[in-house]
Amino acid sequence: MDNQRDFSSRLTFDFDQVALKDYAKITKSVVAEFKLIPHTALVNGLEETFQDFTFNQSIIGLEWDIWSGYVVNAKNTEAEVLLEKIATYIRVNNT
Repeated sequence: MDNQRDFSSRLTFDFDQVALKDYAKITKSVVAEFKLIPHTALVNGLEETFQDFTFNQSIIGLEWDIWSGYVVNAKNTEAEVLLEKIATYIRVNNT
C-alpha cells in the first residue's frame, strides 16, 4: 500500500497487487463497512473501472486500472481521514 498525492494534490492509496477480478468484491466490502453512498455511476473501461462514493461531506473514489491496481482517493480534503481508514481496512482485509 503506497500513499501519495496525485497531480491534483488529492491523497491516494494504491494497492498494486489487486487484480481487476477483485474490484467488485473489495468495493462491495468497503461500501458496506463504511456505509458509503454511490455518488457517480460505475464506469467499466477496457483498462480501468471506477466509481465515486460519499459519506457525509466526504467524496471517495474507488478505482482500478492496469497501471496502479486498486486505488482509493480523496476527491476532497474532507475525505482524507476517512480515506486513511478505508486504506487500512483494505490492507488488513483484502491484500
